[in-house]
Amino acid sequence: MVRASLAPFLGASRTAQDAAHEVGVPLTTMTSRIRQFVHFGLLVRVGEQPRRGRPMPLYRAPGSLFIPFDVTPLESDQQLGDVLFQGAQRRLSRSIGAAWVEAAGRRGRPLGLHVYREPGGHVSENVEPRPAPGEQENAFFMDLLSDEQPAVWDSWGVLYLDQAQAKALQRELFALRQRYGGALANGRPYLLRLAVAPLQEEG
Repeated sequence: MVRASLAPFLGASRTAQDAAHEVGVPLTTMTSRIRQFVHFGLLVRVGEQPRRGRPMPLYRAPGSLFIPFDVTPLESDQQLGDVLFQGAQRRLSRSIGAAWVEAAGRRGRPLGLHVYREPGGHVSENVEPRPAPGEQENAFFMDLLSDEQPAVWDSWGVLYLDQAQAKALQRELFALRQRYGGALANGRPYLLRLAVAPLQEEG
């Protein structure tokens, strides 16, 4: 990964050997990436580290920089989001799953996969317990809003909006993030992702 390979040099002077050890890649791999980074102006040689024999070059990157897409190994710039956020997405999925298991346990029912077709024709799926006899299908999610349950929510869906509605939703999401963005010294950390985008069909 380009980001991981650059990280040791951000605001710090490092040798190729030190950077390779920190990232966990062979020295030859790091040396090749350093040549690329220098070529694109992402790294600058700032000196040498003395040692017995030939001194080792020291490289440094600014504390903040822009990485051209051409330097990355990705085939399409549309993959950048997948690569950049995959770690956070895994943490979010695990955190949601743990909270759902806790919430389902409090209801005394195991989780399962609920697959259904929405009125607009889109097929959706939810991870939720089987509803109890006489219980509405969305009872689990309504129960999540109770004070006794963990503060967890995860919604996916396709909305059909005109441009004005879509922009209003975008701005409301931004305002919501700003509203709760202040850190509390005694607060519990919560992982949040707010996202909306024009739907791009697969293929």
